[in-house]
Amino acid sequence: MSKRKRLEYLIITSCVLLSGFVIYGFVGSIQPLINDSKVASFFAFGALGGFGFSLILSTIILSSRFFQKRSLTFKIVAAVLWPITFACCFYVGVFMYIPYGIYNVIMLIKKEPQVVESSIDNLNE
Repeated sequence: MSKRKRLEYLIITSCVLLSGFVIYGFVGSIQPLINDSKVASFFAFGALGGFGFSLILSTIILSSRFFQKRSLTFKIVAAVLWPITFACCFYVGVFMYIPYGIYNVIMLIKKEPQVVESSIDNLNE
């Protein structure tokens, strides 16, 4: 995957995580359910909402990229067996959300190997 696509994935999932956290945090703190504390309810419901919507979006992005590279026969079989396909996509998206996010950050930070022509010329001499 290109560096641009990795950065897009990271930005989009982070924005959904943050917006879902804020929206569901405020909704959860309207009537506090956790120890009658608005702050605890805000963080608990915010975490559930933020991670939930971010997981769903991550699943959609990873699944669509996966199916774009497959043959028509594979896509037809996946469409016929859609309950199994949906379950596989959902569980892969949920279980790979945090590891894939960490992997993307590492790959964005990691410098790509650059070939310097002057060093190659020095080797030839």
